[in-house]
Amino acid sequence: MSERSMARAEGATVQPQLREVPAVRMEAVYKHYGDFTALNEVDLKVAKGEKIVVCGPSGSGKSTLIRCINHIEKHDEGLIYVNGTELDRQRKNIDTVRRDTGMVFQSFNLFPHMTVLENCILAPMTVNGMSEAEAKDLAMHFLTKVRIPDQAEKFPGQLSGGQQQRVAIARALCMRPKIMLFDEPTSALDPEMVKEVLETMKKLAEEGMTMLCVTHEMGFAREVADRIVFMNEGRVVEQAAPEEFFENPKSERARAFLDQIIH
Repeated sequence: MSERSMARAEGATVQPQLREVPAVRMEAVYKHYGDFTALNEVDLKVAKGEKIVVCGPSGSGKSTLIRCINHIEKHDEGLIYVNGTELDRQRKNIDTVRRDTGMVFQSFNLFPHMTVLENCILAPMTVNGMSEAEAKDLAMHFLTKVRIPDQAEKFPGQLSGGQQQRVAIARALCMRPKIMLFDEPTSALDPEMVKEVLETMKKLAEEGMTMLCVTHEMGFAREVADRIVFMNEGRVVEQAAPEEFFENPKSERARAFLDQIIH
């Protein structure tokens, strides 16, 4: 066999293994706040390109789960891997994981004294060492993607809530993340502003972004999610495709939750 043929043969065996590395893998993860257990033996695997909606009653551990994925919260026990990197206490690994994950919060967390454009270019310049010109080009690309390039020179306080949240999404995208984490991104918005943010998120999903989204927007979950993860009291109670979850939830707690939130 020629060297080229051998390389192809080796590539054929290696490539599928590379694709099998999940975007996120959590094994027996616990998170405690004093005597309170926020995450209780959580196991979760997310494939690259998969869209996950995490739902459940208040206090069920949803936000804690996604905050542990990029080390905003430090898990106490268990293993977390993001794109094959173990999220342990090593600074290098934490930085690698944070570069791979973009985070959008319930509150927009924009710097009020900076323009929209300045908010978007700050991290690419300071963290990734990008020149100002490159960072501005990148920022305008993503501000255009979220349909607000005309707001670039305004300050956050001059924008609506929906516009501010779209700036927050653009800012996260400017770091070129492989995974986007959304922590109830529409819950602080007026109802008429929710749609514009959800439309932006749907566009990201259509483009193949790996997404984990904590939300009570069940219409969005039905339309966009590949899988629903339902949590209660810190545990993952069930996981299912949207149609199966909404039409035939297996646990009594999930049925009660759906009855309350949909009816």
